[in-house]
Amino acid sequence: HYRNTICQTSIHIITIAALYHVDPHHTNHPVPFDMSLHLMAIRSTAVLSVLLWTKVVATNLGLGGAKAEAGTRAPEDTYQKKQEGDNPEAVATADRAQRMVNNDLENIPYTMVLAWGAMFCIYFGNDKDVRDAQSLAHIVMFTAFVVARIAHSITYALGISMARSLVWIIGILCSFGIAVNGAIAAFQIE
Repeated sequence: HYRNTICQTSIHIITIAALYHVDPHHTNHPVPFDMSLHLMAIRSTAVLSVLLWTKVVATNLGLGGAKAEAGTRAPEDTYQKKQEGDNPEAVATADRAQRMVNNDLENIPYTMVLAWGAMFCIYFGNDKDVRDAQSLAHIVMFTAFVVARIAHSITYALGISMARSLVWIIGILCSFGIAVNGAIAAFQIE
């Protein structure tokens, strides 16, 4: 049940993200044609942050459900608590869910701070061509990071080790890319 919930929520998040990034030349596109890349980057960062936070909340809700199923909720949560240790599979699922949440806490908050800090520096850059290039790089890297983190949760929930490691590495590389892009942008501000 927990794995299905995480997978279904992740599919919905990816669908919303895909719908947000439609062809800018489409006549019904919600973004005006004359919008500059740095404004698109701000809006993309905002939407991607909401999607990422939605993923975090879904993962945390999954953890709560897994802990309730395993009987490992806090002692005061007696209304949600089952007999502890009755189901070894439920305990293993709760342990996996806790590791997923821990991994999110080790990666997502830092990258969100980096993304918004980089966006601040990009926004105030003086050279339009450089700012546009950095904005585009930022959109691509932060989108890839969000997709990697969603894929990480799916592969973690399903126990697919190699794919989980691959998407984790992609996410970490995107984090570093966002940080470097932001640091370079800081030196473009005059």
